[in-house]
Amino acid sequence: MPVRGQQRGFTLIEVLVVALIIGVVLAFVSLSINPTGPADRLDTEAERLNALLQTAADDAILYGREIGLDITQGGYRFLRLGDDGWQPLNVPDIPLRARELGDGLVIVLIDRGDDTPRLVQADEDEEDVVRPEAVLLSSGEFVPFELELYANDVDYRYRLTGEAGGTLEMTRIEGPR
Repeated sequence: MPVRGQQRGFTLIEVLVVALIIGVVLAFVSLSINPTGPADRLDTEAERLNALLQTAADDAILYGREIGLDITQGGYRFLRLGDDGWQPLNVPDIPLRARELGDGLVIVLIDRGDDTPRLVQADEDEEDVVRPEAVLLSSGEFVPFELELYANDVDYRYRLTGEAGGTLEMTRIEGPR
């Protein structure tokens, strides 16, 4: 029998092992890099806030209790009106839990500059009284509000408008704030 010459190249097993190692390394690299930029985070947070406001409006009707949105330092939270005033919803596993916006994202209440009804402001001696910026009534109506969500390094912003009739609208506004 003739003697075979020395083989050159790689076996299929060797190629598959190298491909597997490269795949695992690339997976770790891609997970360690934040693939979303400020614009993606702004889009995601605007959609989330819009959906949560709609959920809160539905919950207000379903449970027959007023729900408010309180803008906090760096985020927002939902409040429920009870016998002892506005109380935060502090249950961590519900959709209406407190949310942090993250770096660079800002939410503000827009003053309409008209005769839109507003909640009574707290007296100076009532500093610890919580007052929501937006109120979703158990009747399905809203105390009218306009919120803006923006990021400093993104050239557009989102405006969420709640009208007295209970309609909620989200609009993307081009141009910096």
